[in-house]
Amino acid sequence: MQPTTENALQNLPFLPLAHGARRSLGAVAVTIAFALLPTAHAQTSAATPAPTATVSPPKTFALVSAVGDQFQYVRQKESVGSHLENFTRQTLNVPDQVLNHAVLRGLDRAVAAEYPDSNRLFMAVRADASILQASPQDREALSMKRVLDLMEANPARKDWDQIIVVVPKWLMSERKGMGSKLTGIGIYVQPLGPLVDGFDDGLMPDEVEDTDRENTRSRRFVAPFFYVQVTTLDAKTLKVIKSESRYDFRKIVNKDSSALDVMAAFTPEQLASHVERFVETSALRAVTNQSSSVEIGTVRTLPSSPPTESKK
Repeated sequence: MQPTTENALQNLPFLPLAHGARRSLGAVAVTIAFALLPTAHAQTSAATPAPTATVSPPKTFALVSAVGDQFQYVRQKESVGSHLENFTRQTLNVPDQVLNHAVLRGLDRAVAAEYPDSNRLFMAVRADASILQASPQDREALSMKRVLDLMEANPARKDWDQIIVVVPKWLMSERKGMGSKLTGIGIYVQPLGPLVDGFDDGLMPDEVEDTDRENTRSRRFVAPFFYVQVTTLDAKTLKVIKSESRYDFRKIVNKDSSALDVMAAFTPEQLASHVERFVETSALRAVTNQSSSVEIGTVRTLPSSPPTESKK
């Protein structure tokens, strides 16, 4: 029982990762159909059957990422006037549903941790022309409407328990040293200001931090960000169970690089690996962390070469 809507919803197969590693959502997913409860049981006597324990069927979650294929690149520039914006902005298209796939891996990890026996269905929703042509501040509502329309038309949801949806979130103001007018997934680059030593050893983004420590004075950094709205719906009624705004970021530097431009200190492969891991972990936290508007990380160093995954 698999939902299909003109390729807008997709069950995701094996997902490619950087550095040749592969993870599979399909490998950890199970079928949507509920297992049948056993009908036979032992009897203590010919007349009185033994009591049977009530076994609840596993929960079924539909995990939906509608962050789309657009990646925002925002860079600080010298201020030349009080009425002129001191940022340059670019919108880049990311192919092959890479952003949606990273979000779905994080959602899968979060649900699996709390409901290890659950059934999990994975869906990636592409932005249509109306969303792509809309203002950034309107994309959250339009993306959510598109998901709801697709879910409303999908009869399979009668067998699901919850739907968890991730859509882009717009933030007009600057926040915690980040630039203004950020939305969805992207990178903010701040190349101006003093660069000083005093960085901590750094954590890879899939390692969980307990605190939001501020232990560096550097004002130069590259920061992947994850600005999204995460909404949990009752699958049968489509009523909102909870909804949370997320403004996650991770400021990183490469203290081993001699490049004057903080952005030039990273190879494209390093940034791609870091962003992918960061998005996945932020999606995980969006489900497991109950507090709202969480900012994660301070300035972190990045290894000069990407780490490799160990094989067991």
